[in-house]
Parts: sequence; structure tokens; C-alpha cells
Amino acid sequence: MLRVLKRLYNKLFKPTQLIIRQDAEMKVLRLPAWLQACTLMVLLLLAIWLLNNTVALYKNNQLLASQQQTQATREAKWQAEKQQLEQQLLEQHTALQKLAQQHQVLASLLDTGDEPTLITNSNTETLAVTQNVDFSPAAETLLQQQQSASEAISSKLAEDITAIEQAAEEAGVELSEPKQVAQGGPYHQAELNLVDDSFITAIDQQSTYAQLSALVNQLPSSLPVVQDKYYVSSLYGYRKDPITGRRAYHKGIDMAGWVKTEIIAPAAGEVVRAGRNGGYGNFIELKHGNNIKTRYGHLHTLKVKKGQTVDKGDVIALMGSTGRSTATHLHYEVIQGKKHLNPIKITRAFNQ
Repeated sequence: MLRVLKRLYNKLFKPTQLIIRQDAEMKVLRLPAWLQACTLMVLLLLAIWLLNNTVALYKNNQLLASQQQTQATREAKWQAEKQQLEQQLLEQHTALQKLAQQHQVLASLLDTGDEPTLITNSNTETLAVTQNVDFSPAAETLLQQQQSASEAISSKLAEDITAIEQAAEEAGVELSEPKQVAQGGPYHQAELNLVDDSFITAIDQQSTYAQLSALVNQLPSSLPVVQDKYYVSSLYGYRKDPITGRRAYHKGIDMAGWVKTEIIAPAAGEVVRAGRNGGYGNFIELKHGNNIKTRYGHLHTLKVKKGQTVDKGDVIALMGSTGRSTATHLHYEVIQGKKHLNPIKITRAFNQ
């Protein structure tokens, strides 16, 4: 084996001379066999090193590319999850705002005076969008509860509005728009863009009911004498005149009682007339809201003066028999515009 290697070595690597010419001079460079073998060995080792490094660099580049691809995939997945979470957060925030607005509407309709507190069910589980939880079932439950409450309020308001309108129709009273007096304050637009139509309907009905209630409160819905202090001696409408005996139309009612029985204002108003007035005798006329006036005749003593304002229940006079009267009683009239109304119908309609 050694002989074979030696023969191969002697055959491949032979002493060599290199003749170099430079500036008309000749130089001889001798390359011994061992130097040639060492040089070849170094070149082979260098080639092997370069090959190994090239392979390693290729593998590293492949690994880096794979890692970059994995990182890009993970980042894309993270971005998608982030967008999904942001969308979910936005939807939950919008749902929470909607529930809050509708809860605030219900609170105002119920006139609780408290700030609305968001709860999901009877266990008072708090709705929170800051936590990574799905509160859709709880929100849906609360939404159904709010809608049920809104529908119940709307139904009750509709019944009350209908009752007031029917009572006004039975009494012959026309309920007009109230004058906008003694009102004001900063303007705060109602933010109802997220509120369902049923809540808007309830708000409108509540506004209508409030206006009608204000009008009803201005009506002389009670009689001007305490119940056990009088009896009705003559009704509203056609009758036989107590003095002439002829057929006549009585535009009010007569309430008989003891002398100096207190006469009270049946509604808040202003005294527009107070004094003697022909057949009425001692007379008072009050002006109320909704274009209504009340008149009081045959009084014994006046307790108010022209221009004075009175509240419901204030004593305005004492019962007597002045003017065209046969005995102690109060002649009481209710007038809207130029139309006389039956006071008993008004009292019955708004005190049921």
C-alpha cells in the first residue's frame, strides 16, 4: 500500500523548474515535489472549507426564510385576530351605548330620578366590554327586558291619553296646545340615534301625556264648594225659570247651602272681575288656562280682588243670595271661549 502511494506521489509530484525572464535576466525557480504536494493539500483543504461554508450558509438562508415565513404567517394571524377583537369590541361598545341610551329613556319615562345602571339580569351581572367575554346573551336578555318595559309604558300611556281625550270629549272640553310660558334652560339635543323606534314612540306618548296632564290640571275639575256643604238645586240646561216660571236655559248649576258657606277656587287662575254684576249680584270671574273662565254669582262676601291670582282650593268668597236669587245658593258657570260647559260633566269626567 505504501509502495503504491509512493509511486503515485512520485508520478504526480516531480521536481519542477520554472524559468522566469525579467529585464533581460533569467531566473530559475525550483518547485520541489513536497512543496507541490503541500500546495495542493492546502488548496484542497481551502476548497473543502469553502464548500462546507457554502452549504452551511445555504442551510442558514433556508432556515431564515422559513422562520421569516412562519413569522409573517403568525403576524398575519395576529393582525386578523386583532381586527376581529377590535370589531367585537366596537360591536359590544355600540350595543352597550344602545342599552345605556334605552335604559336612560326608560328611567326618564318612569321618572325615577336615578342615573341608569346597566344590569344584565336578576343576578345583576355587570356588562363589561373591557373584559374578553361574550356578553351577547346577557345583552339580548336586557334588550328584551327594555323592549318589554317600553311596550308596557307605551301601552299604559296610550290608555291614559285615550282616557283623558274621552273624558274631555264627554265633558265637551277642547284641549288645546298649552302656551309656552315660564319655560327655558340650556338646549340639550336628545341623543337617540341608537334607540329603537318603540322607545321613540314611548317618548312621544310621554310628551303628549305630559301636555294633556298639564291641561287637565288647569281645568276646574272639582266643584267650588266642599261636598258635604251643598246640594245641587238646579242643573245645567233647560228649566222653568224660578222667578218668571217661563221656559229658560240655565248656563250653569245652582249649589244651595248655608249662608256664608266658603266658595273655593276649583283651579288656579286670575281674578278678572270682582264686584256687582246685575242679576248675578255679587260676582267673581276667574280666568284659567286652556281658555276657560269660571263665574260665581249671588255671593255674600268677596274674598279676592281684580288682578289677584289664586291657587286651587283658595277661598274666594262666601255663599249668599244677592242679585236675582230666591234663596241662599251659588250660581256657578264654566265657559271655554264663548261656549258654556256643564260643570257637573267636567267634574264627573275628570274625577273617575
